[in-house]
Amino acid sequence: MNILIATYPFGLCGELPVRLLEATGWSIIYNFLGRRLKENEVREMLIGIDAVIAGTEPYNRDTIQYAKDLKIISRVGIGLDSVDYSACLEKGVKVAYTPEAPSDSVADLTVAQIFNLLRGIPISDKSVKDGRWKRIIGESVKEIKIGILGVGRIGSRVIERLKPFGANILAHDISPKISIGDGIKWVDKETLFKDSDLISVHIPLNDKNYHFVGLEEFSMMKEGAYFINTSRGSVINEKDLESCILNKHLAGCALDVFENEPYDGILKEFNNALLTAHIGASDKRARYLMELEAVKNCIEILNGGTPKDMVTEKSYE
Repeated sequence: MNILIATYPFGLCGELPVRLLEATGWSIIYNFLGRRLKENEVREMLIGIDAVIAGTEPYNRDTIQYAKDLKIISRVGIGLDSVDYSACLEKGVKVAYTPEAPSDSVADLTVAQIFNLLRGIPISDKSVKDGRWKRIIGESVKEIKIGILGVGRIGSRVIERLKPFGANILAHDISPKISIGDGIKWVDKETLFKDSDLISVHIPLNDKNYHFVGLEEFSMMKEGAYFINTSRGSVINEKDLESCILNKHLAGCALDVFENEPYDGILKEFNNALLTAHIGASDKRARYLMELEAVKNCIEILNGGTPKDMVTEKSYE
């Protein structure tokens, strides 16, 4: 078998994923470009490849049909928006992912950004470095309403982390999980946007959720509210958010994901826009677990097995 490790970096947070692959005796090919691959690069690298350990690089219909030998796409991570699953089904390419591994890491980043926004930590940091010594009068997490849009693996972990701080939490999900515990108020989407002082988004990107949050939703939000997105860039209309920051309707935002990465938009000019380079799952533990699970999934499928994290039509939807 020929295995392509398309994601980069790989193996920096623990040697076991690499050693497991090498122990198979199969041919291992690495992404020699040292960065996220573009569409044409993915297509060229898949020539003669049986399985790919994939990152967020695109696997569209043309690429999958072009890859004559491809049998498996094993994603390092949770998002499936970069994989045309219907094309995989038609060609018989199996897809696996690692949905649990990055969840704690993304939840940690989300909570960190909640406090960064509420207390103005990056703004104060910059003022000290600029010699202005600006003391920010921030918000207490106990005194505001925090809206969680999407209460799945990550949204539920964000709620768990906020509870000990006495946060007042509103939640909206297509399938409310009443078992998540006391202290959560389940509301409809409109109420979430109208009543929350800060909203954090945790929904997957699919056809139904493309630009799920746009000008209509941002306009519902309170003047001076905050917005966080650590899910996928295209679940929000980025231009509409930029407008609401520009006209000061919103007090600030924190974005870890963007419609086009790397981001090069107007929000780079605003101190109250906290922008990170898609680092939600980039702590050492999460990265190691994602790589390990992706490798195990790949090996198990090539050996004729069915891992628990095999993507099905239901899970993809």
